[in-house]
Amino acid sequence: MRALIIAYTQYRHDGRVKRHAEALAQRGDHVDVICLDPAGSLNGVNILGLGIPRYRGASRRSYISNYVRFFVRATALAARMSVRCRYDLVIACTMPDAVVLCTLPLRLTGTKVILDVHDTMPELYRDKFGGRRGALGARLLMLEERLSAAFADRILAVHEPHRRRLVRSGIEPRKIHVVMNSPDSRIFNERALGSRRDPHFTIICHGTLTRRLGLDVAIKAVALLRDKIPPLRLKIVGDGDYRSEAIAIATALGLSDRVSFMDPVPIEQLPQVLAEASVGLVPNRASSATHLMLPVKLLEYATLGIPSIAPRLQTIERYFDGDCLRYFEPDNETSLAQAISDLYHDPELRRSMAVKCRSVACRVSWETQRVVLLNAVDSLISGRSPEARIRDEAEALTRRGIEESSHSLE
Repeated sequence: MRALIIAYTQYRHDGRVKRHAEALAQRGDHVDVICLDPAGSLNGVNILGLGIPRYRGASRRSYISNYVRFFVRATALAARMSVRCRYDLVIACTMPDAVVLCTLPLRLTGTKVILDVHDTMPELYRDKFGGRRGALGARLLMLEERLSAAFADRILAVHEPHRRRLVRSGIEPRKIHVVMNSPDSRIFNERALGSRRDPHFTIICHGTLTRRLGLDVAIKAVALLRDKIPPLRLKIVGDGDYRSEAIAIATALGLSDRVSFMDPVPIEQLPQVLAEASVGLVPNRASSATHLMLPVKLLEYATLGIPSIAPRLQTIERYFDGDCLRYFEPDNETSLAQAISDLYHDPELRRSMAVKCRSVACRVSWETQRVVLLNAVDSLISGRSPEARIRDEAEALTRRGIEESSHSLE
């Protein structure tokens, strides 16, 4: 099969896009990816990079301008590549949802289209810009979401509450398939951590640095504990439009020796960075957007066996019970400071939580999600449902077992 993935992202840092591309390439499919990176090749995937820098800021006009620039160039490149040899499948990855329009030239020639919805844009827009304009923009983006989904043959959601939210917005349930954002166990496993050598009690938080991440809450919690836990350190890994403000907060609180910032690293190198962690932290604020999120960083901590602290948000609580994580009240630095203190003073609790958290990660492992992804793709190409394909595979295995037993009896 020839497959194309279009994503307004940096491929080497986007675990979901990278996992999906490599899952197809590993079984022998030809996979091209149009993204923001420079052109190249990685693990059997052809990166048709546009070399466009990603905008991270507060200007709506600049966001739109950057998106339009990507859309125009991605559409032209996709059409040019399809003329050489038609694609069987194209996966358009949000954000934004309208990226699916880049697939129009391919759709006209019979290529099947999947819209992979990473996040819900209406909620994120309302959180970022707020006020009356934010509410109006969110309503317009909800309409854009429905129209974009109608344009696609299949929709991918990242977890069950996400699927339900898409259905509530008016998207046909039969089109939606859940492929969870599970870490690649070839990269994220206990062996990748090695032996921890950091003498400090280091808390790590990584990802895109935005206001909704709650970094100010995390920094203020460290300030509350500076005299109570001398070895406490907070390491923030990533980049985003909130980074400079977070640095300013840490500096103003006199925490330059306690809080450090590190640039993002490729996915393959992330476990080496996380090996320094005594505890993984998800400090997200409470909002309509974050209640819908199952942070991939939390699944990465769980897969690696790193005990974690997380806010009481709906989707997180759906997948992780109170024995797996140390919860705190979102937007509350005092509650977070107490959670950090509890884990610092109780090593046995940290070990117990890590084991229980890893069991959750095993239930939603990438090995299982990879099968779900490939079934969703293949059933679309063949026109048969994933359930029918699974039944056929089970029947084929049964027949093969019967034949082998017959041969052995002969």
